[in-house]
Amino acid sequence: MRFSIIIPTFRRAQLLGDAIRAALAQSHTNREILVVDDGSPDDTPRVAATFGDAIRYFRQENKGKSAALNLGILASTGDAIIVLDDDDLFPPWTVAKHAEALERNGAADFSYGRFARFRGEHLPAPCDLRDEEPVPTRDPRRLVVKLMENCFLPNPAWAVRREAQMRVGLYDEGMYYSHDYDMILRLARTNDGVFIDDPVLYQRKHLSQRGPSAEETFMLDTVGKWVKYDALLFQRLDREWNLSDFRPFLNDGPPRRQEALALLQKGIILFQRKVYDGAARALTEYRRHIDDRAPDSVELKIATGLLGCRYGISDIVSGENSCSDVTDLFRSGRWPLSMRAAFASQIRWRIRTAMTSGNMRYALRLATFSCKMFGLSAAAAVAGSRYRSSVAFQWARPD
Repeated sequence: MRFSIIIPTFRRAQLLGDAIRAALAQSHTNREILVVDDGSPDDTPRVAATFGDAIRYFRQENKGKSAALNLGILASTGDAIIVLDDDDLFPPWTVAKHAEALERNGAADFSYGRFARFRGEHLPAPCDLRDEEPVPTRDPRRLVVKLMENCFLPNPAWAVRREAQMRVGLYDEGMYYSHDYDMILRLARTNDGVFIDDPVLYQRKHLSQRGPSAEETFMLDTVGKWVKYDALLFQRLDREWNLSDFRPFLNDGPPRRQEALALLQKGIILFQRKVYDGAARALTEYRRHIDDRAPDSVELKIATGLLGCRYGISDIVSGENSCSDVTDLFRSGRWPLSMRAAFASQIRWRIRTAMTSGNMRYALRLATFSCKMFGLSAAAAVAGSRYRSSVAFQWARPD
């Protein structure tokens, strides 16, 4: 397979050379390297020129990373496409691993692997790369559902067949952040891809300018921007995707059961992504499915994800977000105790983390929130020593 490695870049001249060298060092030599400069005002053109004919260099006025990626995709000639951010690095085997996975799995539209983070100018020895993002390989749910709950696949951690890329379309140029999240969800909506059980990306964490000039941020992690654009993305999915797209499993019983699981899963995902009105609608519909029966173990496992947002729940604990519909839904007292305890299950570790860090005030607010949101009985059950959420409810821990 011929691979197109696309490196979009903006004002990262000091790091771009490392990324290009990592692409040139790939053991899979049937590849092209396209560097797309999004109107950088620094020495980026000069850095790119030092690599001569080893790369294809393109330059556009500053339009954002999505536009740069689209230019690269349209100019590329490979059978498969992989993106390398200008501040990240590939191990030498990355493209070879993707090529092998895709060639052996003809039904897979894309391949994806593990990645580890590092800080600083130089890549540590592999044995010192301990900040690896977990991949939930033991979770039996569909990949797209797992990704909607937690995006563990940044752009350079996956490669896509050219025909699959063109089928789902180009990147949304209106999204300055979370554009890669949008893309991997579009790909995984109809295909689970193939997993590579090896690190295929070293992601650099550093303090720098991030984003296009239209919406630029200077910080280590652009959490605020990700929260904003993730919410915009999931508001669109709430409107445009079918309920069946939120099914945790392809086939799990009769249609009514599949509908119930999809509604519950959709409500959990939208709550995590802070689309609270959509979460309230989905959970209200789901609640009708258990009017005449108790929730089963699968439903309880799904429900444990409610408070699992990786960006925290301080907005709803403090009342910063207007989400009265969903809080009223939980406070109505119509939920079985087992379900309320499952919803509240992640309060326990959040309280413990707050106490460990010395933030006793926030720990108290979390406890108060849990009692008001899910009822004293559920909060007490979660806090009690006999509550074993990791065994009784939650999916197996990610590898």
